Amino acid sequence: MVVGGITRLTDSGLSMVDWRPVMGILPPLTDADWEEVFASYQQIPQGKYTGVATTMEEFKSIFFWEYLHRILGRVVGLICLLPYLWLLWKNKLSKALKIKGLCLVLLVVLQGLIGWYMVKSGVDPGTTLVKVSHYRLALHLGLAFALFGLAWWMILDLRHGKERGGGLRKLRFWAMILLGVFCLQVIYGAFVSGLKAGYVFNTFPRMGVEWVPAFLFQQEPFWRNLVEDPLTMQFIHRWIGTCLTIATVGLGAFALRSGLLDATQHRNAICLLVLVLFQFALGVSTLLFLSEVRIVLPAIHQLVALFLFSAFLSFIHSLGKSTLEQ
Repeated sequence: MVVGGITRLTDSGLSMVDWRPVMGILPPLTDADWEEVFASYQQIPQGKYTGVATTMEEFKSIFFWEYLHRILGRVVGLICLLPYLWLLWKNKLSKALKIKGLCLVLLVVLQGLIGWYMVKSGVDPGTTLVKVSHYRLALHLGLAFALFGLAWWMILDLRHGKERGGGLRKLRFWAMILLGVFCLQVIYGAFVSGLKAGYVFNTFPRMGVEWVPAFLFQQEPFWRNLVEDPLTMQFIHRWIGTCLTIATVGLGAFALRSGLLDATQHRNAICLLVLVLFQFALGVSTLLFLSEVRIVLPAIHQLVALFLFSAFLSFIHSLGKSTLEQ
């Protein structure tokens, strides 16, 4: 996921204009091979009209990230598939783990297909896009979080068991609501990245000199503002993040002061609070210094989002089944 973020930030995703799940494992090996793939890249809008890669050295640089991203995707697929088949053959899996393991494998396969579906939006003949569709980018990132989330939940079940202590029904309910808001924030983060909306305003908390920019929500029909306007994208993303941070701190503080948490739940609540505050500070720093540090900070911001996602799942898991009440 980190390499995927760097691939997006370096505009490397369209450097490989075809999809060869088996033969694509091998990179270009000769000068003639490199000339051929570079010529293919120069036929798509990004290669024709942008300055992302105008020389062979620049092209090799962006090709590296996309190639590495695809190779890692194949590695993840094998890590999911081969142990699953082995454990099935050895009859080591419960019925629940058979189903979850199959879902994990299917999600990896679907993620590969969605990854190509995303790239295809920028390499299809006749397209005018110089980057991939931000809708498909959001789908690709969202599915990556879903895949990671399922794997992490399986780890929590195997480590702690399904009969988890606590049973704090209301607290768990509100934590799940905040997790849903976090997932929405991740999708808007993909929109911001896909539309390069982070460059619209690099000030915080105001956008320029205004709290609410004058040109906000100006597109017609109205729904286009919510999913296609870079100014609105940044506005929504920054304020969802702010509200989510305040709400999570409030929930965590309430949980810690309640006296109802056991040691595991208390530790998970602390981790959640630390990570949400760190992610908020990182998000603001990314916004303020994006022009100077356009790769490292956004990549770390996405990575910490993954840690925060893990913390939400760990906290919710440790609170027990929602059908119990204490």
